[in-house]
Amino acid sequence: MSTHLTPSPPGGIKPPPFVPSPFPSSSTSPLSTTSSSSPGERWVPVLSCKCYFGLSEFLSTLKTISLHPERNSSLILRADTLPPPPSQSPNQRSNNLKNINLSDGLEAELQLDLVDELKVKLLPRQPRRDNSVNQTISFYRTNEQGHSYQAQTTKGKEKEVEVDQDKGKREMGLVIIQPEVKDQNDIPYYHPKVQKLAYIWESLPQTVNSKSEKGDDEDKEMIGEGSEMKVEEHEVKGIISIHYLPFDGPSSKPAQDNIVNGLNDMSINGNLPSSLLPSPRPTKPRKRSPLAGPSIDKSQFVEPVRPPATILIEAEGVNSPTTQKTGTIRTPTPEGKERLYRTCLALLETLHKHGYGQLVGYQKRRVHDLIVPRDNFQDLYLTLKDRHRSLDSRAPRSDGLVTKLEDVKRHVWKGIPLPNDPSLPTTQVDLSEWGEQDIAIAAFLMLLWKDMYPPISSRGPDGLGIQEEEREWDTWGRPENGFIDLGCGNGLLVHILISEGYHGKGFELRSRRTWPTYPIKTQEALVELPIDPPSWFPDSIEEWESGMWSGEEGCIIEENTFLIGNHADELTPWIPLLSLIPSTPVPHLSLPCCFHALDSAFTVLQFTAPDHPHTPKGGFENGLEPGVSRYQSYLVWLGWVGLKCGWEWEKEGLRVPSTKGWGIVARKRWSTPSEDRECREWALEQVEQVRRTGQFKVREKEGKEH
Repeated sequence: MSTHLTPSPPGGIKPPPFVPSPFPSSSTSPLSTTSSSSPGERWVPVLSCKCYFGLSEFLSTLKTISLHPERNSSLILRADTLPPPPSQSPNQRSNNLKNINLSDGLEAELQLDLVDELKVKLLPRQPRRDNSVNQTISFYRTNEQGHSYQAQTTKGKEKEVEVDQDKGKREMGLVIIQPEVKDQNDIPYYHPKVQKLAYIWESLPQTVNSKSEKGDDEDKEMIGEGSEMKVEEHEVKGIISIHYLPFDGPSSKPAQDNIVNGLNDMSINGNLPSSLLPSPRPTKPRKRSPLAGPSIDKSQFVEPVRPPATILIEAEGVNSPTTQKTGTIRTPTPEGKERLYRTCLALLETLHKHGYGQLVGYQKRRVHDLIVPRDNFQDLYLTLKDRHRSLDSRAPRSDGLVTKLEDVKRHVWKGIPLPNDPSLPTTQVDLSEWGEQDIAIAAFLMLLWKDMYPPISSRGPDGLGIQEEEREWDTWGRPENGFIDLGCGNGLLVHILISEGYHGKGFELRSRRTWPTYPIKTQEALVELPIDPPSWFPDSIEEWESGMWSGEEGCIIEENTFLIGNHADELTPWIPLLSLIPSTPVPHLSLPCCFHALDSAFTVLQFTAPDHPHTPKGGFENGLEPGVSRYQSYLVWLGWVGLKCGWEWEKEGLRVPSTKGWGIVARKRWSTPSEDRECREWALEQVEQVRRTGQFKVREKEGKEH
């Protein structure tokens, strides 16, 4: 059976249905080892399912997932690769893997060879709550020649079966993950509480004329009509399964009984050993901050009791892979007893999905870390997040006798409810639960500037004669005359950068109620100013080159600065043009959100950039999400405007909690100083057109409170 796949665009792949099958209670794992002198290891088989990828994809997919464990859990930040384990010959490691009983009842003398080994350190996303843990991941497979096998009769007598040599080769892959801990108490919350975890890939047993029409029909049925891949025929390549080696409980006999019973531990009628249950998450008391908002006293409410969770189990005499079609029973399970089962289910589903994606050449919709390395960003982000965990973008607003909490920051991430904190102004907000966007942008800017500008000497006392704390980034490069944040909103990004030793200004149409709550240095950096970009430009190119014109004195764009447009709304398309005002164009970072042209709304659904000698290879769309959308069209248009202003097209999918998380980075110029005149002439044409129409209006202050 051959499989023909038509490649889909990035992110456009839908894998075949994931149909897991729990192992029967009487099953034993092929990894279990016993002898008369030692009980050995009693592994517990959990789930298996058909897969549509081969052994090589199985091994490479699990290696990728091991290097990127954040794909398995949102509680994991990343994995750092550690030096390899102490040298040991492959034969020594594979001696314990002989005489494996395959799960289909056939017997084979399989020699698994160690082909790779990794050692990684899992870093938690919340280091103040969870600990890191080291893992050793070992990859095994049968040798390339494969192994033939013999079938058994129902009476237990071996029967020779003539097998085609090409079809009779038996293949098997094994990946064992072992956390390096002393006991189960060292296992962090995000990791299953097991000694070892194993994935097995087995080729399908094939005898003479083993293919059946029924099997082919089942394969076709599992593809699903809604798959975005055009599949002429789909071939089941093998069976994948997941197993674990439990810890011994505090009482040896009950724990041993649970291990011997295998899946009885996971049964709806049984109870998981307490050693396999997760420890409760530690809670830390919240400190106080002058920037925290009031909230409701949580003690007045009682948390509602959730209904018991349910899992799918195998009905006696019913094959579970067909689930609902064959009447699989749904039975309630006491809450908290099925966590390990659900974890294994999720892990196996991830392998099923990613293995198929690797087979068909899946590409991510958005590629991160093209400009700033991931590890550097994440480390700095966590540091800043901890340093500024007391910040809040909310401010109190009193309407009569009722005190309301109003968010005064535009475009605040509301994916998770803001935390409640009593008694303003004396409580601290944990920034881990909200508002990571400004912290992430600050971290990105600091690392971007470090790469763009030369290092500086360490700073002395500030203007008040106070010696500030020493920080790692005190000598990092930064714009000589500071940053300019256009449309800074509540000033949170400005405050973070000022607090970390950077200097600059934030400009906004009206002051916000959060501004007076910041320290004096931040308050001095926040400026209330109606921004009128057309008035800052000269009337002719000659005036521009002379450096003197009527609107030049009121212009806030200075030499050797760095422009920031963080959701700057109608100012966003003006930023590339404003960057040309100084004699040497200044770089900038723009995070577009709302769709604005220079003097009107941007309404083009699919913008096609005109030809240009410096159009990026693959076009502006290369690397953006596939499909047609106004957001993508807006990004392409902004990239073309930047190109006309002399900036090379660079973009970065920022790691911020936003669906519009693309950042346009202008740091490299394709134009030479002599070609800058042409760029400025084009910019003046756009400005003159806006002036003629008179459509650009400076915003007026809104509301009674400013």
